[in-house]
Amino acid sequence: MSGSETGQSKRPTGIAGLDNVTRGGLPAGQATLVLGEAAAGKTVLGLQVLANAVDRGEGAVFVTFEESPAQIRRDAASFSWGEALIASTSWQLIDARPHFGVEAAGAFDIEGLLSVVASAAETMQTSWLVFDGIDQLLQYQPDQRSAIEQVRRLDAYCAEHGWTLLLTGKATDERVTPAGLEGIEFLLSATLVLSARMVNQQLNRSLRIAKYRGSGHCADELPMLIDGEGIQLPYHEPAPDGGGVASDERLSTGIERLDKLLGGGIYRGASLLISGRPGTAKSTLAGHFAQAAAARGERTLYVSFDELEAPYVRNLASVGIDLRTPIDAGLVRFQDLAAYTARVTEHFLVLRRMIDDFDPRCLVIDPISALLKASATEGAHTATEQLIDLARRRGITTVLTSLSSEDDPEGEATQGQVSTLADGWIVLDYNIRSGERNRALSIVKSRGTAHSNQQRELLLSDAGIDLADVYEYGSEVLMGTARANREAEEDAAAQRRERERQQRRVDLERRLEQADQERQRLAAELALEQDQVSEADRAEATRRDTIQQRRDPDQDNPSAPAPDDTSHDEGQSS
Repeated sequence: MSGSETGQSKRPTGIAGLDNVTRGGLPAGQATLVLGEAAAGKTVLGLQVLANAVDRGEGAVFVTFEESPAQIRRDAASFSWGEALIASTSWQLIDARPHFGVEAAGAFDIEGLLSVVASAAETMQTSWLVFDGIDQLLQYQPDQRSAIEQVRRLDAYCAEHGWTLLLTGKATDERVTPAGLEGIEFLLSATLVLSARMVNQQLNRSLRIAKYRGSGHCADELPMLIDGEGIQLPYHEPAPDGGGVASDERLSTGIERLDKLLGGGIYRGASLLISGRPGTAKSTLAGHFAQAAAARGERTLYVSFDELEAPYVRNLASVGIDLRTPIDAGLVRFQDLAAYTARVTEHFLVLRRMIDDFDPRCLVIDPISALLKASATEGAHTATEQLIDLARRRGITTVLTSLSSEDDPEGEATQGQVSTLADGWIVLDYNIRSGERNRALSIVKSRGTAHSNQQRELLLSDAGIDLADVYEYGSEVLMGTARANREAEEDAAAQRRERERQQRRVDLERRLEQADQERQRLAAELALEQDQVSEADRAEATRRDTIQQRRDPDQDNPSAPAPDDTSHDEGQSS
């Protein structure tokens, strides 16, 4: 037994989700009323609680007022815990069905029944009693007051012996009391209401804690499943330990250029959403991620709601992605599911069990938006939120794909509002120009990471996926043929400019050559001019010398005596 915050003693049921929402179990030593319509799971709940008690080494007694003991055993045998329960000697099954044709004559009490139960309980360390279909017995009471008094007596008797009692009864329209027993809900400490209704031609079960006196509890209507393991409350099982450490390790997407745009890759334990319209390569990107994880030696669980394994693996091989090898090696587990065949809650439970069984480091769900095809009262958003939370707490790196919302022409809204939950979000779209459709990739968000805000062309080839460099033309980013044409135009213009530069260079070199030739000509002319000037100077000097000699013949004979200037002068004077 366990105690609540108020000190109330509780006894765990062994059903993880139920013990979680009741904060520890049902009130120990008291009666709990379990109501529901046909097929809601009342008998299964009682049997499963007893099976868990027996497994813990406790004793239990099951009293049936409707089904035969043989049928009760057949019911139990259909579950995984049924065989062990049937084989155990720690519980006893008592047939308390009224005989056929019995008629009541006045009021009666249940002292005799309690004596039988007490005798059976004394032989075992009994902690649980189940009275299945108590309304079938109490309907023979002459009035409502007498029936309620018997329930009061039963509750007091169990409290005296420390037995925890489950009383099951029929109710319709989500009433919290069996027909003819109005007021019993005020008497007992706890009431569980089980319901079963059809949604989109599928049976949807739920559980609601209508009352739990003196204890905190979840008052919502909780989706409930019954499968081979018994009753499950998938969304309300205790959260796994962990989730408090944020890793700085980056994991590759398998595409080098995309890793650079994401600041090095995806944080370990984070979630990445890839959304887009059909045919934009969402599954191909997810396959690249799975291949990269397997190359690192990490187990990857790949869940596909759209494709079967064989054609998917074949299609990925056409773009250079090999998943067959890691699948055969056991590093990748591929699980194909059909969304429309089960409820959202059932899909969530299947996924959680696969995660428990395979213990992956990486998880791919392709596409998560397929859950919208499944029927449910709670919606696909709840399942998606629970999956992402489960993966985060276990440190599983998750990649989800999703179709874009039909109401969003820009492609930046996802079905089921998955984009609000993921840590990162990549949008794939088509860039349609001049009659050509090209794939484009952009990063809308990446928590904790500086990332590119530009749209890039996504290229698919035999070698895999690649991203083209951003090619801006004015205010546009060109892709496909438009980009090729523009690149060709720029290449032609560049070649033209190069030819023009070469021509200008040739012209300049020719002009330089011509100038050099002119320089040489002028230099020769200058030299000739200088020679001519020198020759002229020499001729002039010679001419002057000749004239001088003619004027003064003796100048050439400097040894001759000079004439007597004085006598000459005197002769002239006389």
